[in-house]
Amino acid sequence: MPKRNLHARRGQRAKSGYSTYQRGRTHGSNDMAQKTLLGKNEIFADVLNGFIFKGKQVIKAEMLQDTNTTSIYKADGKIHSQDRDVAKLLTIGSKKVVILLVGIENQTRPDKNMAARVMSYDAAAYRYQLTKSKELYPVLTVVVYYGKEAWNYSRSLRENINMQVLPKEMRPLISDYEIKAFFRISDLSKQEINNRFKSAFFYVAEYFVQTNAGEEYHPSAKDVTVEDLQLVLDMMNAMSGSQVFEEAANTLNERKEDEVTNMTKVLNPYTQVRVDRAIKETTERVARETTERVTREVTKEVSKETTEKVTTHNLISLIKSASLTPDKAMDLLGIPEAERPLYRKLLQKNSH
Repeated sequence: MPKRNLHARRGQRAKSGYSTYQRGRTHGSNDMAQKTLLGKNEIFADVLNGFIFKGKQVIKAEMLQDTNTTSIYKADGKIHSQDRDVAKLLTIGSKKVVILLVGIENQTRPDKNMAARVMSYDAAAYRYQLTKSKELYPVLTVVVYYGKEAWNYSRSLRENINMQVLPKEMRPLISDYEIKAFFRISDLSKQEINNRFKSAFFYVAEYFVQTNAGEEYHPSAKDVTVEDLQLVLDMMNAMSGSQVFEEAANTLNERKEDEVTNMTKVLNPYTQVRVDRAIKETTERVARETTERVTREVTKEVSKETTEKVTTHNLISLIKSASLTPDKAMDLLGIPEAERPLYRKLLQKNSH
């Protein structure tokens, strides 16, 4: 396959059904970066297999079909739309019979109203089905939480709405809606990540597990395609704002999309530049601090030597002019008892 710029390939992929975006719009485009990566059937299937089936390869990429992620509703006399992050139809058999609509919602922060949001997405999917057929297939929303802080909100709708104002008899009648498919990346160990994820999503999980634990990111060397790795780097760039990921992604623009590589090969040259820069800055700082410390010590020694000479000279003058004993002269000058042995030696030295 000849080399072609990934920008052009992304334009072609836009026709295939999953969302794309242009290089240069990645930084800050958190949602778009995530949608582009998870829009690939192979990645989407890997996320489901990794979280739901703990790495067992149950969902295959060929079982997934793209579906509309936007639903329309009317409120306050106006038409509004709501958009899922990414959604797919799960099919079985040669006739591609739909058995499930599954959406993935990506969260970087806790959201008290997440259960209500999930309910609205699922309800819109069921409402759409009712306009097409009397037979309904189930809808599942998977929430993947990337954040560092704990998700302290309940994942139940009823527990996040004010029920206390209702009469007690009415409270049990209020229907609940619960997010059952909720997965927090930081809950996984490094070994679990390695065992569960087979696609480039492994690097996303690895990055958040390490950085959420307060560690520097040290990538593994799991082989993936250039195309998938660039999508991962784009997502990391959008979510972290680190120029390292953007620069590393740019190096892949002219490479074959099906070429195999890994994060260590692509990212390490840039992390090494950062390490070298940190070493240089640390060396310069240590040298500067050492120079300052030596200067202070020399100044202190010079000052001490000058003080001793002046004090000794004053002692000699008092002893000679007033015929005082050394101790009396030291009393008059207020020399501390601890320093007097030193000045006795200096007086003896200067008497010769």
